[in-house]
Amino acid sequence: MINRYILYNQSIIPRESMQLSPEEWFDISGQSIRQSLFASGNRIPFLRLWLELLGKRFASVGWHLPDEFSFPEFKSQLEKLLNRNRLFKGSWIHLLIIPVFPSTELDFSPSFKCIALTEETEFDYFPLNTKGVSIGVSEKYHNTADPLYSSMVRNPLRNLMIKQEASLNEWDEIVITDQNGYFSETSGSNIFIRIKDQVITPSPVNHGFPRIITGIVNGLISKTGCSLVVSEKLTREHLTKAEEVFLTDDQNGIQWVLGYEKKRYYRKISAVLHEELTELIRTTDQFQAGSSG
Repeated sequence: MINRYILYNQSIIPRESMQLSPEEWFDISGQSIRQSLFASGNRIPFLRLWLELLGKRFASVGWHLPDEFSFPEFKSQLEKLLNRNRLFKGSWIHLLIIPVFPSTELDFSPSFKCIALTEETEFDYFPLNTKGVSIGVSEKYHNTADPLYSSMVRNPLRNLMIKQEASLNEWDEIVITDQNGYFSETSGSNIFIRIKDQVITPSPVNHGFPRIITGIVNGLISKTGCSLVVSEKLTREHLTKAEEVFLTDDQNGIQWVLGYEKKRYYRKISAVLHEELTELIRTTDQFQAGSSG
């Protein structure tokens, strides 16, 4: 359902008042910062974490996150957007930030335009996938740079080519390695491999992107009776030995993996983590001091 109101810079306006639709802005804005924020009712449970990550992305290219994107002010604007569109269940807030460079030759610090629109969802939490995904390992692509910097400047064509490799092999997701051949992440998620009572995930030195849900899941793993292990040397052999594999990202929450090649996996820890994450989303109060959002 298309919601009538959007956030344009610091104002809530009807979408009809724009010459181009918000969707057209997203389509034509090549050099821009894009981020989607999950909202439960009129709350954005992990908003503070979203904005901290956004600030790190800005810093990776030498930009400063403007004050209008600071937690108290931006929280108020997004809440007004959710309330104006009367969104009481789950929704996505799709955020587009467009740098506008001054015309003077020696000043390279941009100002920014901001567009945010909402998209209603069926759930006010991340549903766990009922059909397990299949994964493979890329033979062509590697992560070799600062992932925050890469997320700002990486060519979108590269992402399409990575997904094309997965599609040609009939995989749902594809694991990308670092320059040394060790696992980094998948094309859009962080990967976790359970072997007995250890849940192993790649190290930051493997150049995986630091997603919000991944960081939260890291803190929940101890509640499953397993221990979290961060390893710089995850390989295909770990997938062969694994009893369970799951993925985490900010669009889907937790996804359990059914298989890699002829190997099949259980859905055990991922289901427990899903329940813990769902409860956290439902109970986190963004007005509470010390909460995530």
